Amino acid sequence: MQITILGAAGRIGKEVVRQALKAGYTVKVLVRNPDKLGDLNEKVEIIQGNLLDPLSVGKAMNGSKVVINLSGAAKEPDQVTKFQGIGKILVEKLKEQGISRLINISAAVAILPGESLEFRRKVLRLITYTFYREMKQVQDTVMEIILKEKDINWTLIRPAFITDKTGTGNIVTNDKKLPGLSVTLQDLGKFIVDQVGSTEWIRKAPMIASV
Repeated sequence: MQITILGAAGRIGKEVVRQALKAGYTVKVLVRNPDKLGDLNEKVEIIQGNLLDPLSVGKAMNGSKVVINLSGAAKEPDQVTKFQGIGKILVEKLKEQGISRLINISAAVAILPGESLEFRRKVLRLITYTFYREMKQVQDTVMEIILKEKDINWTLIRPAFITDKTGTGNIVTNDKKLPGLSVTLQDLGKFIVDQVGSTEWIRKAPMIASV
């Protein structure tokens, strides 16, 4: 099966690409600078462009059954406005190409409609807004656009702190409360790829931690 990974050149993106290739998927990516993929460069099909270009996004999705969106904020002006555009283009191209499955990265502090925050998530939210405001704002922006779509089978994955420790292979998930404060990059990457062939978390937003 062919899948498309957006945001593949980032920290999480490269790990997800590795896990997807390990799982036997054919991978297409959309990146501005292919050199940032490093040793993955020759193992995937590359569309060079950016997420604000509808033509590039359409080319990257063409032929895929599932899209994994891992794009995040950069230190650039007007991030929220840009990601409003990215979210709209993402949804538009999913519909245009008849792709109903979307796996999207978010954060443990992201709040779904009608959801309340437990104490640990309130603390995390304060930390996130203090040190990672841009990241939080753009994730919320894209999430709000996705949640309005009734025809998209989305999964919003909400990790807390991501560490570079060796993956444990053991995770806990919960869509009501935070199951732990950290998840390893390897465990997160594998969990994201596992959702390609799973229906367990469709139209849900699991929080994830390594144990």
